[in-house]
Amino acid sequence: MDDTSLPPPQPVERESVKSSKRSLLPMARRGNGSKGDKIHLLTNHFRVNFSNPTCQHFFHYSVAITYEDGSPVIAKSIGRKILEKVQQTYQTDLDFKHFVYDGDQNLYTVGPLPRSKLDFSVVLEDAPSRRNADKRLRLPHQSKKFNVTISSSATEIPMQAIANALQGKETNHHLQDVIRVMDVILRQNAARQGCFLVRQSLFHNDAKYFANVGEGVVCCKGFHSSFRTTQGGLS
Repeated sequence: MDDTSLPPPQPVERESVKSSKRSLLPMARRGNGSKGDKIHLLTNHFRVNFSNPTCQHFFHYSVAITYEDGSPVIAKSIGRKILEKVQQTYQTDLDFKHFVYDGDQNLYTVGPLPRSKLDFSVVLEDAPSRRNADKRLRLPHQSKKFNVTISSSATEIPMQAIANALQGKETNHHLQDVIRVMDVILRQNAARQGCFLVRQSLFHNDAKYFANVGEGVVCCKGFHSSFRTTQGGLS
């Protein structure tokens, strides 16, 4: 067929394309479903409650931990021990505030710290050597000095987002930030109990949770913990 016999293409109005994109909205849900068979579903979740989540803010800080020669500390398990030592040693400098630390570079407090940047030096009496920390080799432990810098990121996370979630209201992006902080709180609490952490899963260092699955492999039973928003509020 000769191309000259085809009708010329019709021009597309850009404004009409934009308006059609603006009209694309998510489908509204009209109550619960009525078709199919009802089943009983068991879930292992717990209702989350807060005494007064409307008047506080989480403040985010960045953490840098180095050895005496300035090289960074990589192992998360050592980072948690170092920050625990900072909490115990420098309570006055921290204005007696408690914080949660994710083992990497993020630290959160309720309310601001006294200064936007704080520098500390701590000594761990039973610290693994750098080679042992990074490669998990069985090398002798010794006393080591570490430098810690806590710097403000100027990020405030309102806990009002939790109150909205508890009431089933729509929330903005702050809800995910608050949930991230609460997940860090759960993980820090598990780490203080001596649990082994793998992302959001935790495993107790207790023989009663171990099971031999054969061929020299041992299974360790654990738990996955995270906060979720549901129709009934926060779980």
